[in-house]
Amino acid sequence: MAMLGNVIELTVVVRDLEAAIERYTKLFGLEVHTRGESKEFGFLNAILPTGIGHIELLQPTDASKPVGKFLAKHGEGVYLVGFECGDIPGAVKDLRDKGVKVDARRDDIAWLHPREAHGLFVELRKRERYE
Repeated sequence: MAMLGNVIELTVVVRDLEAAIERYTKLFGLEVHTRGESKEFGFLNAILPTGIGHIELLQPTDASKPVGKFLAKHGEGVYLVGFECGDIPGAVKDLRDKGVKVDARRDDIAWLHPREAHGLFVELRKRERYE
């Protein structure tokens, strides 16, 4: 059985969150479900559901953290792809057994460094509900 299921999150780094929200809602008819801020990771975000998944827009708030560094190096664009994974702890163990660097602080989410997947920042996650 494949470790990676459906793409359920596409994270896009943007310079201006408000402008990006306006553009994504106008272009694609999406609506903001939630907004948030991570002081730990240095960003503001907005979640825009797309069906079984969502687009997450990220605006860096700290140039020294990964999202800020990404914007400085690459400009705006796709930052991360989140895949549905039925057994995250099992997948983490399997990947680590293969020598892959995985950041898994909890049982419900894990990240593979982009170096592990030819530049793709992979997130293993559960599907969310957007009520």
